[in-house]
Amino acid sequence: MEIKTLEVKNISHYERGSEETPCYNATVYINGKKAIEVGNDGHGGMDRQDTYPNIEERGLVQQANEWCVKKFGKKSFTYQSDDEEKECFYDIDLEQYCHDELYKWLDTKLLKKDLKKKWLFVEDGHLMGYKRKGTDEEFKEFFEKNHPKEKCLNFLPFDDALKLFKECA
Repeated sequence: MEIKTLEVKNISHYERGSEETPCYNATVYINGKKAIEVGNDGHGGMDRQDTYPNIEERGLVQQANEWCVKKFGKKSFTYQSDDEEKECFYDIDLEQYCHDELYKWLDTKLLKKDLKKKWLFVEDGHLMGYKRKGTDEEFKEFFEKNHPKEKCLNFLPFDDALKLFKECA
């Protein structure tokens, strides 16, 4: 099977079950069709990745892993070791992609909830907020007067607001 698109949907996250790894379940759709069930019990270890019973494609999980590595490449992080900063690289395989999508889903959910309750903005690299009162127009006037150099997340396109939220939260 040639993989053209891969999406993670139907995410369920169980915060109370997340200890060493995120406790979650999700469905991976390949080319728009339900293909792989993924999940983790949250106690450490790798994700479960099982093809649905109606999928007859052998090696589909491996194909999805290879597709993700080819499409998304590598990520890196830095760490301290023996008073020296080192960089570690790793492939963005199916498991990593699913975790990235899970965290994006969680951040999206949290931001939407916060935007309903507060006027959010970034000031000196920190996420700040005012309790929502009044109309959008009243707050815009107040905000422009008191924070002329800042951007209010409530008035940005959602993807831009999410990017700022993730950088500062």
